[in-house]
Amino acid sequence: MAGNKILIGKVPLENFLIFIFTFVLSLIVANIVYAVIRSFLDKKLPQRNSKLIARIIQYAVLTAGLYYGIYHVLHLDLTALAASLGIFGIAVAFSSQQIIQNFIAGILISVGRPIELEEWVEITGPIQTGISKIKDITLTRTILRDVDGRLLYIPNFILLSSKIINYTKSGFVEIPVQVTIPLGSDYERIKKTIKEVINEHAKILPNVPEQEKSIIMKLFELSRTKRLFDEETDISRFEPRILISDVSGSDMKLAIKIWIREINKKDEIVSEFLDSLRKKFKEEKDFGPA
Repeated sequence: MAGNKILIGKVPLENFLIFIFTFVLSLIVANIVYAVIRSFLDKKLPQRNSKLIARIIQYAVLTAGLYYGIYHVLHLDLTALAASLGIFGIAVAFSSQQIIQNFIAGILISVGRPIELEEWVEITGPIQTGISKIKDITLTRTILRDVDGRLLYIPNFILLSSKIINYTKSGFVEIPVQVTIPLGSDYERIKKTIKEVINEHAKILPNVPEQEKSIIMKLFELSRTKRLFDEETDISRFEPRILISDVSGSDMKLAIKIWIREINKKDEIVSEFLDSLRKKFKEEKDFGPA
């Protein structure tokens, strides 16, 4: 104590309290700035870009607040700074391990970039998300929205220890569709009919509209996509496969392997394909032995 002043290190208590107030105020202002910038930029830019810009400015405001508090309030007194941070440390003592884990995981996700905003992914492991879109990535948690519209808040350390299936980065995915036919059917004719139905569907590769083909060819130009394919890198790579998966009693099960690009519309595409196949079978009626 110097005179009537209470000192922490070499800093008066009132300066110490001002630093705490400055730090809290910086957090509040940074979050308000983030929300205001997002509301403005979301109307002008893609969400991925607007979130990135808003996040950078948010951290800049927080850094400026800390700079002011450390240099102009604490006057770079490390003892007082350590005491200030120690109060916050006591408040989070029981949860600090998880906070640190989330923070480190958030940095690793940002650097390694296994996922990015607006990508379609599926998380398996400690948690199961189903097919979901990445809506936000912070230093402590990742927010996803699943195909049913639910928001999922996942701590980053859990996300990093899970299996991440990134459908957007892969560009395309092959999905199986099961169909059961009578054992004595004309298999070759049925295969031909199935391929005709596949070729007529606008969302099943490789016979898609020119606009879709243009998108696919641009994906092939990306280095990350080229690494996924060892053979030909054109749209003929996506020819459907029709395989016999099981023979049981009087039935034969077929596994139809089709390629699609929009994984978020998988159920819709499969439903449309099966409905078209049902109608085609009904038209042709007789699939007896050749």
